[in-house]
Amino acid sequence: MTDTFCMMPFTHLSTRPNGDITPCCRSRDTLGNIQDMTFEQAWNGERQQKLREDLLSGVRNEFCYQCWDLEDQGSISMRQAHNVSRKNMIPKNCAKIMPFEVPVLELKMSNLCNFRCRTCKPDLSTTWLKDWDKVKHEYESIGVINEIEKQTKFNNDQFIEDIVKLAPTMQIVEFAGGEPLMDPLHYKVLEALEPFGDKISVKYSTNLSKIKFGKFDTIASWSKFKGVDISLSIDGYPALNDYIRTEADTSVLAQNLREVKSALGNKYKGRAALCYSAWNVMGLPESYDYFQHVLDTPVHGNIAWDPIFINPGVLPQEIKQLATKKYIDYLEKIPANNERNKRIHRFMNQNMNFMNSKDKKQYFEQFLRFTRTLDESRGTNVVDVIPELAPYV
Repeated sequence: MTDTFCMMPFTHLSTRPNGDITPCCRSRDTLGNIQDMTFEQAWNGERQQKLREDLLSGVRNEFCYQCWDLEDQGSISMRQAHNVSRKNMIPKNCAKIMPFEVPVLELKMSNLCNFRCRTCKPDLSTTWLKDWDKVKHEYESIGVINEIEKQTKFNNDQFIEDIVKLAPTMQIVEFAGGEPLMDPLHYKVLEALEPFGDKISVKYSTNLSKIKFGKFDTIASWSKFKGVDISLSIDGYPALNDYIRTEADTSVLAQNLREVKSALGNKYKGRAALCYSAWNVMGLPESYDYFQHVLDTPVHGNIAWDPIFINPGVLPQEIKQLATKKYIDYLEKIPANNERNKRIHRFMNQNMNFMNSKDKKQYFEQFLRFTRTLDESRGTNVVDVIPELAPYV
């Protein structure tokens, strides 16, 4: 392997709700759109071939900048993590052109969602459209234009036929959104994959606010698959999570998680997946405690890269120093003597390094303005959950 090798373009395809097909969920590249090409055409298309060639030749392809950025600051990127955790999937002969066998398919098929998470926007949440006109100028100021309403580009017979064609070579099918558990197409895909369920594990990024949707019983569907892997979309302990993820009720998530664990037994595995943003910087230790001791689940972490004005790097140096001390004090109380605790150390250090390596204070006033606007629209007050911001609001 070269220093830039990544298994994803050789084992993985991803989609976006607007129909785009991408090498992975982190990539800025678009291989094409489901309206214009099939998965098979995208798999060995010109852009995918160029990406494979670069990664095999030691070239840092520009569309992978999120992984390069994390690695340059000493953190573990998704590229590095998957090269280890899924190394058994790496083909023996990696080349520009690969057989049409896709072990991992990640599907974001719709932007249907029942939450208005502050770290999101309408391209991934239909409910976000309620607030969009109030804040769209903030996004437009950094070049983000949104003209998206409900997205259903994948809802056609050909898409299901393509899924069935790929099914014999699949090992993992990942669902994200939007909120996949409220998307009827998601259940159609599950039904199409059921004949292959003993060989396929399903994986989710979900807020787990619903485990039944209309006529669909999620747990009953999941029981027909080899395994179920859930990344819980949760951004903090209950008060903080409910603030960041508008419409969330963390107590419902906790109850649904208990039901899922009980029903699936050894088929279940999962983690709490926190999106690290300027809103939960100060609440990270309390959030990790809640994940560990109440939800009884390991931690995972993502970073709010965009829009830049919610990035942890926007915070004043005084708050960063407070958070850094709080993180160090917290980690001193947690021995890294088991896998769960090691994950806490890894993700907290990664978040701390990211926060302190990014000086984006020029966007702090925009963050405050954006926060105030959403608070006014949603009947909330940031100081109630982040008192450290009181001097600045």
